[in-house]
Amino acid sequence: MNFWFLIICFGIAFILQYILTFAQMKSFTAYYSKLRRRGRVAIGKVKGGFRAGCIAMFAIDQNGIILEGGYMQGITVLARVKKLNGFEGKDVGRLTEADCKNLAKPLTKAVLEASSNYNVIMGGGEVVEPQSPLQRLGNIFTAKKLKAHN
Repeated sequence: MNFWFLIICFGIAFILQYILTFAQMKSFTAYYSKLRRRGRVAIGKVKGGFRAGCIAMFAIDQNGIILEGGYMQGITVLARVKKLNGFEGKDVGRLTEADCKNLAKPLTKAVLEASSNYNVIMGGGEVVEPQSPLQRLGNIFTAKKLKAHN
């Protein structure tokens, strides 16, 4: 009896997580599409792990001037995209911490990463995606295997 109750609870939790994740992705995609219709989009993201992560995105014109911004911040799948005011008319490539003085730390990092990503792309480079914790863990085991064989 208890075994089946646990299985059913895990199944319900899995389905609920799937539905909420789908709703969150739909919110992000709708806002991204809205920004994309206005021009190019600069995006910065900060992974939170057990802290609140954040994604900041800006619609920019051909000169890199911010037309509109949005962000999604939170720990859970309940986070939704919100409008990010105060950056309209600024050059996305020249944003500094002073421009973000009233923002939370993860949001500040995401805004500055969006600026950095824009500068890298405009310089002809490619934005390098940082490794996930699982990838780093895999690299540790791979390195140990290589040392054992040498």
